[in-house]
Amino acid sequence: MTSPGDLSSCSGAIQLLITGTAVSGSPLRTVQLQYSGSLQLPLCKALANGLQKTFPGATISAADRQQTGADLTLRFVEQNQAADWISGSLAWQHSDGRSGQGPVIEQSVMDGQLTADDLSDFAGKLLQHTEFPL
Repeated sequence: MTSPGDLSSCSGAIQLLITGTAVSGSPLRTVQLQYSGSLQLPLCKALANGLQKTFPGATISAADRQQTGADLTLRFVEQNQAADWISGSLAWQHSDGRSGQGPVIEQSVMDGQLTADDLSDFAGKLLQHTEFPL
């Protein structure tokens, strides 16, 4: 379980202010990553980095509960997690009320524990295979 200090570290680490336009020309200005205590700090950071690439014109933030004002809120929905395996999907909610969930993605290793690079790859797959409301 993630400690309160880790949650604030994740939030502080991914407060990103970026200028430009979103990939699809979307008017998204704020994207919030909502995470629970079970979300590992490396996965939180990996998702934030992926969101920065997916929505380069948006402000990306993280919080342990939904906050008002975000154009798009994303939440990792964990299915299973072990030292060598993780599976889950991304659920999203747009400020206009639309919501959805991407497919369940799985990442595992056979010769050890999941590393930050493995989680980064997993986060990229989650973002790649989730259809966002743009």
